[in-house]
Amino acid sequence: MANPLDPKPDANLDSNSFLSGMNEGGAAERPFADKLDASMAKDRSVIGKNIKFRGELIGTEDLHIEGTIEGTVIMEGHDLSIGREGEINANIHAQNIVINGTLTGDALADELIEIRNTAVVKGNLIAPRIQLDDGGKFRGSMDMVDTDDEMKARHSEFKDKLVHPNLPPKDEASSAPAAKKSFAPKDSAKDQAKEAELADS
Repeated sequence: MANPLDPKPDANLDSNSFLSGMNEGGAAERPFADKLDASMAKDRSVIGKNIKFRGELIGTEDLHIEGTIEGTVIMEGHDLSIGREGEINANIHAQNIVINGTLTGDALADELIEIRNTAVVKGNLIAPRIQLDDGGKFRGSMDMVDTDDEMKARHSEFKDKLVHPNLPPKDEASSAPAAKKSFAPKDSAKDQAKEAELADS
């Protein structure tokens, strides 16, 4: 006979539980996580208006610039946008380039360069498509590339422009540690002792 004080088994216990609907692998949460991962992948990095950068800037994700950049900007395969506050004094390469601010330098885009109505651009532009909005200021040359072979040729020519003038070439930079070794003291204690003996005699 069952004890009347024992709790009665509830047939709906599993369905009323806060864990109901979740299987062992937590698959019920996975769609949200997938959406979160996808939204984070679409996010871009931002250089704020109070940031000043000088040198070689290389990125592997989309970038939006509101600050000041001097040097070179290389965003191969990714998009680059320059905000209204952005001031770029650099040669740049990206998949798509959208300019709302100021660019002084040459630009190579694999797909599109767009100069918005608030932009001021001084430099040479190379891209299959170039769009200049009414009101945008531009001084320089536009080279709209027609074929893939022509684009490859422009890429190889443009690589020389993507080196910051105040940085050593990449070949020299890799050999820099070897050059530093030459500054080590050459004289050992024995050599110094011999020089002291010769000076006394």
